[in-house]
Amino acid sequence: MERPDAHSLADILSVAPWMEFETYFDRLRERVDAAVLASHGRREQLRQEILAENPDLSSQIRRPTPEKMQWAKNLLGSGIVAASDGTVAAVPLLSGTKVQIGVVVVTNTGESVGLVTRVFEHELTTSGDSAREFFGNLRKVHGTSNLASQALMLFGERKILLAQEADWRMIHGELIPFQLRTGVGHPRENLPAVFDLVRQYVKDQCFIAVSESPEDLDVLNAGIVLEPGEFIELRTLADDLTGFLDGDENAGTIKANFHKLDRATFRAFIAEVGPEVTILLIKAGHRPFILECHRDRAEEAAALFLADALWTRGLPDSGAPATARGFPFHIDLADNVARTMFKGGEFRAFIETRLLELGVEHGLTDLDPRRTRG
Repeated sequence: MERPDAHSLADILSVAPWMEFETYFDRLRERVDAAVLASHGRREQLRQEILAENPDLSSQIRRPTPEKMQWAKNLLGSGIVAASDGTVAAVPLLSGTKVQIGVVVVTNTGESVGLVTRVFEHELTTSGDSAREFFGNLRKVHGTSNLASQALMLFGERKILLAQEADWRMIHGELIPFQLRTGVGHPRENLPAVFDLVRQYVKDQCFIAVSESPEDLDVLNAGIVLEPGEFIELRTLADDLTGFLDGDENAGTIKANFHKLDRATFRAFIAEVGPEVTILLIKAGHRPFILECHRDRAEEAAALFLADALWTRGLPDSGAPATARGFPFHIDLADNVARTMFKGGEFRAFIETRLLELGVEHGLTDLDPRRTRG
């Protein structure tokens, strides 16, 4: 029997009350199996409904041609493909935040795989002429250090990747992630470098930027409709950046907090570069991913995504429903190497060890109290 939608906490608790621990496990497997099977059945039902309500949608769904798939496999076998990823570790201290960023670029020449590693380490500090000013600035540093360190990592990944010789480049995440779009609180100083970097990628054309799909309704609908091995063009980068700049009520986002001059500069950049980049939704397996590429290279980009996500892993390049991830192998490889070489926990442990070595009292002052739990 289908249950009505629950709108209040009382409604939810009326159909799923709190249980004793022992009672909870009774028929747990049955409840989970029923939920999973219902979810799969609902997907097929939604797919049929969406296609019936949008008869033109089927014509927009594409697969790379066999010729493009062969080109992608040849590229991975004899060309130069580079992919980047990174890690960041930020440790708060009394005087600011100590940051370590590691970036790894994996380069596949067909015959061998090379690694380029770069490390950035710095302290985002605060200052002040008085105690009140010092602690006021410290609050700002701790509040913005996560955004700043993420922005440094994302910019470094893209900059270092672009410096490597390659026929095609793979970026993990959006071409211009949110952390870089904001200008890290100083758009006039920071956005020009971001814009110049993006211009270089667009001029080169041979790139893909792959990120997990957001949970907006249009993407969910398209993701349900797609089968493994298929892709559909959703919008342009101009649409995406305009939604960021002006806000998008449907997506639940507010407009960027820019001054008038910065807003005008951003809008001019959108007009210049935005239409040149198309945003695809693509599936190698069951999970859809967002892929950004040059508008003139959409089919090649889709073919490279599928070939690296499937063929490189020994799976059918036409789509593999059985694959658990369906994500480009070389980006995953860069991620695995980065997380192995630059472990955030080890960086934190090293700093904590030095704090205590240099003075127990000072060390206990700087350490996060949660880290001293017994």
